[in-house]
Amino acid sequence: MLITTLPDKVDDSLPEITIDLDRHTLLKRRWRATASDGTELALDLEEPVTHDTTIAVTDSARYVVKQRPEAVLIIPLPENTDDAARLGWFFGNQHLPVEVRPDCLLVEDLPTLADAIHRNHIAHHHGNEVFQADPHSRSAGHGHGHAPSHNHDEHVHSHGGHEHSHGVAADSIRQAKP
Repeated sequence: MLITTLPDKVDDSLPEITIDLDRHTLLKRRWRATASDGTELALDLEEPVTHDTTIAVTDSARYVVKQRPEAVLIIPLPENTDDAARLGWFFGNQHLPVEVRPDCLLVEDLPTLADAIHRNHIAHHHGNEVFQADPHSRSAGHGHGHAPSHNHDEHVHSHGGHEHSHGVAADSIRQAKP
């Protein structure tokens, strides 16, 4: 079944047939999958879909995307505003997808990240959850507001009172200054 548009109306009383997908597939607007009833699906939409989206409706059922739970680190939000600010700085500086919930942050359970969290004495525990990172945190890129085609080999810039450079050429230029 090829799906190029989402249904306008959905009858929630129809039985639900699930399409289980991982988070990375759901970030794409085109993908293929097999529904729980064996139906082969191909999706080609303008935008990616999210967990619990009905992508197709037939006379007898509705096809609903379900994101698979995955290993995550759950970080309780501190009540102290200074600690909360430090936590935000720490995770913002990691350039990783983050899901913000009312009482905690969720991040992908990566061994190196878990080690860094432990070394920095950040309270956390491991879990297995549907991880839905904020759309603005999904890019793991390192952007500075430059044009997309800029080159990190030849510039020095500052961030909040400190200066750093990217690449060998910029380091050489910076070191050559008196």
